[in-house]
Amino acid sequence: MFEYLPISLSSLRSNTVSGCDIYLLVHVEGADRYVLYCKGDDLFDKSKRELLIRKNINRLFINKEDQKKFFDYLESNFQYVLSNGKVSPHERIKVVYNTAINMIQSVFKDPNPENILKSRRFAHNMVEFILQDVSNSYGMLKLHLDEYYTYAHTVNVATMGTLFAHGLGVQKDDLKQLCSGMLFFDLGKTQINQSLLEKKGRLTEEEFEKIKKHPELGDNILRKTGNGLKEESIITLQHHENYDGSGYPYGLKREEIHSCAKIVRIIDIYDALTTKRPYANPLPPFDALKTIKSEMSNVVDPIIFKRFIRFLGGYT
Repeated sequence: MFEYLPISLSSLRSNTVSGCDIYLLVHVEGADRYVLYCKGDDLFDKSKRELLIRKNINRLFINKEDQKKFFDYLESNFQYVLSNGKVSPHERIKVVYNTAINMIQSVFKDPNPENILKSRRFAHNMVEFILQDVSNSYGMLKLHLDEYYTYAHTVNVATMGTLFAHGLGVQKDDLKQLCSGMLFFDLGKTQINQSLLEKKGRLTEEEFEKIKKHPELGDNILRKTGNGLKEESIITLQHHENYDGSGYPYGLKREEIHSCAKIVRIIDIYDALTTKRPYANPLPPFDALKTIKSEMSNVVDPIIFKRFIRFLGGYT
């Protein structure tokens, strides 16, 4: 029995060969079926794309066994998007954003060293894309998906965090490590039961203790790659540390917390508050900032938070 993985139409470039069969999910006589739309060695031409657009179909599928081939295709396609001036800024943004979603989805489903290192390379390319034209890259912040789920949240945090850190004066090499760290910061949640992560009611003390283990679980995953993901590990470990020392796992406070982890802490909270989640409706940006200031002032670095408020004024 084949297992299928979703991909976005925006991650496929017209007149290219993806190397993997592409399927549509259709409903036939009350049952779901995956129907072959384009063979892996066939050209995904303009007419195939336009037909899907007319049918309002944006979600396609590939066989899980073809995941590596699709990763390779995404990497080569991404480089094309960066270098080809004929691709419109809006289309570039969609391709980068949806490629990031696909990458992170694959990493979270199978956090093996190969997938992690591919995603790190992508994060570094993503920084190059953002720095090419910062004003256009703000468009990525408008592409938030309607439903809160780990993949979109992770990409939203990485995008916003990279733009914010760039505005703070963080240099390119450090931005690349920050961006990849933000893509991996919730990786430990792959080791926690999904039903617990999506629970709508209040967590019990025992359940919360399980959730609190995800920074260390994520760090363990990154260490297993054996490729010196030092900054990424720091961000993963510290993204729930609070400015007053009330956070976890180590109870670090103030200057004991890495500056990049402080950035992630703020944006992680902000994106969660402004995005629809299984247990809460989204807040408008102003209300989210007001909530952080009134209810979580002990959590965030006050100086960085003030800079973040000014940063948001540039695109909201």
